[in-house]
Amino acid sequence: MDMDLEYIYDGTFEGFLCCIYASYVRREVPTHIYVEEGLPLLGETATWIATNWQQAQSVYVSLSKKIGMEAQDIVKEVFLTHLPNKEMLLFRYIRLGYQLGRAVISPEDWEEAAREGRLGEKERQQAPLVFTVLETSGNYRTEVKNIEGKLHFRSYTDVLISCITPRNRVLPSLANYFEKRFSDANFLLYDKTHKMAAVHREEGTMVTLLKSVNLPILYDEKNVYENLWKSWYEHLHIELPENPRYALNEMRTRLWCEITGE
Repeated sequence: MDMDLEYIYDGTFEGFLCCIYASYVRREVPTHIYVEEGLPLLGETATWIATNWQQAQSVYVSLSKKIGMEAQDIVKEVFLTHLPNKEMLLFRYIRLGYQLGRAVISPEDWEEAAREGRLGEKERQQAPLVFTVLETSGNYRTEVKNIEGKLHFRSYTDVLISCITPRNRVLPSLANYFEKRFSDANFLLYDKTHKMAAVHREEGTMVTLLKSVNLPILYDEKNVYENLWKSWYEHLHIELPENPRYALNEMRTRLWCEITGE
């Protein structure tokens, strides 16, 4: 293993999945996975991992096939948290899951695998890794449920608008929930902590990253809703599948990093 091997990616969930793909295709294990804007030292060398829709999807599907359906949600939820060095934590968790299967899905599955003798000494030493991932996923879900039960929208012309200050990047999950709850309404949910907005209209739902947004101006600006939606089409960095209905269904689960307002 190359002790100096480092990956750098664009910060999206799809980009992270492509790091998993690259590792297996190249038969290499990175020691660090950095986000493009988060390199620790200017000029430090790292292998750039480009985001590719097909590669990301192949890894995403493999999580359910090799580990279990729950693994897809667990990995996605932990990725959306503020946990430090989450990329390498998830990288090791996925590799372990590919090896052990459902044993990494829950504490009960892990204990059952241990009782049945399916875990060697080396695998048992990975218990803190597994439990950290599962605990982090549980904390993410708790925050989502708390916001779902307490959030109130205000009506501005034909758009429902609300603001939250979550600890984690919960907008993708909240967008899915409120899309079902307000299927016939336009809404904009703004995450002040992470400067993100979830936008829903008839065509579907998107999550977009905003910078330097003055929220009162955002509320009063008549065309902000339409402008946000246009940014969905103008700033895509990943080629979408040819099937538009499939792409539309994927909107609510994908974390987009389009930047508007600057």
